[in-house]
Amino acid sequence: MKQVMFGREAREAQIAARVGGAMLFTGGLLPFMLALTVESFANGRLVPTFVLGSLAVVFGAFCMAVPQRVPPMGVQVLAPFGTLLITMASVLNSSAADGSELLYIWPVLYAAYFLSIRAALLNVALIALLYPPMAINLLGNPGITPAAYLVGTSVVTMLIVANLRRRLAAVLAASELEARTDRLTGLYNRRGWDERLAHECARQHLPDSPLSVLVLDLDYFKKLNDSRGHAAGDDALARVAGVLRGTARKTDLVARLGGEEFGLILPGCSAHDAERLAEEVRRNVEQQSQHWDCAITVSVGVATGLGHVVDGAQLVRTADEALYAAKRSGRNRVAVSGRRVQPMTTTER
Repeated sequence: MKQVMFGREAREAQIAARVGGAMLFTGGLLPFMLALTVESFANGRLVPTFVLGSLAVVFGAFCMAVPQRVPPMGVQVLAPFGTLLITMASVLNSSAADGSELLYIWPVLYAAYFLSIRAALLNVALIALLYPPMAINLLGNPGITPAAYLVGTSVVTMLIVANLRRRLAAVLAASELEARTDRLTGLYNRRGWDERLAHECARQHLPDSPLSVLVLDLDYFKKLNDSRGHAAGDDALARVAGVLRGTARKTDLVARLGGEEFGLILPGCSAHDAERLAEEVRRNVEQQSQHWDCAITVSVGVATGLGHVVDGAQLVRTADEALYAAKRSGRNRVAVSGRRVQPMTTTER
């Protein structure tokens, strides 16, 4: 079952902007702090060093204060921007081994955790392109050693952090999926249903864009539990869930809403098509259950909304009302909201 994370990308982008901003802000403050404590700091080139520090502080403060205004491309360039600032500061100070080389690890960690593996590789490549020539130019042959150490450490750090990130992402995804999944049937639970319904309602833009909901209930389920036991009831729920998965379209969401009640969210499905799918569900459950330990039937309520003013909660209530109408009319039938339920003929039964 594919899990959709609504709004997660935006939240992660804002977190990345804040962390990247904190990286720049902190790095930009360091020259000012060192200038107060180290007499020979920056080899007397304080003005250009402070200009670079101020640039990092300003950009960092902006990213921390209003992360939602940082565009996606801005998040992507925070790491290489930080790398360039560190290199420029080293060039101004005419020193490639004064401890500032440790700052290069900050963008590496940031890119490896928050950005794609390609972006992380590009940042490491940028370090390999900038630092070794500068170190060798300033230090001569002795500059080869810190350059090799820095580039090697950057590569290993990137690989370790990227691997940890993938593992953490897998654990979080599994945890979030479990929180939205019904254990018995493997379908979405009520939480997953509510989130998807809100998402689909928010996606409604065109005035004639339909959104349909099916709510269905197993008929006489309490009698089944009382006569055959809860194990038989659980088996019936799991089997009905399988029928629903096999009948629903790929774009639909199938959920167990609680007890013996199930629901389907049908994006872009007209009232006519929703009724036809509901009847297919009802018929498939009835026919396939003939081969189970006990025959099962379901009653189905159908409701459809149009346009961007669709109220998800009201849509479900309307489908529930149609479901109750189907039950009052004898069960094992489909009821469409706003339409009188017709009794089934003897052959249909």
